[in-house]
Amino acid sequence: MPEQQPTGPAGSSAVPARLREVARLLRQADHLDPEAQQSLAALAEELADALGSSSVPSAEEAELGQLAGQLIEELHRDEGAVPAEATRHRLQEAILAAEARAPFAAGLAQRLLDALANIGI
Repeated sequence: MPEQQPTGPAGSSAVPARLREVARLLRQADHLDPEAQQSLAALAEELADALGSSSVPSAEEAELGQLAGQLIEELHRDEGAVPAEATRHRLQEAILAAEARAPFAAGLAQRLLDALANIGI
């Protein structure tokens, strides 16, 4: 099971770096078609940029980034298998919780879920 990232100030700064790393992994994934690779990696990078633009992301933003990264890692690790439904559900709940305080990050996370659904994952 992936290690939980802390969501305090020190852990929050690690979330954008982790998202950039999973974006890099996605670009190297040979079990996804190139368009899906690029689309998902671009969304991960965009979320990383959004979270990295403030000195300390809010708890909601950090949770969105952490769960998005975990979902992408599960996709990469299982080579195209459907990521754990529990992680997808937790990300959906985090999106709903973050919409008022972090609408941009919530929107990006929703786009990531939509992109996964569009490629049948």
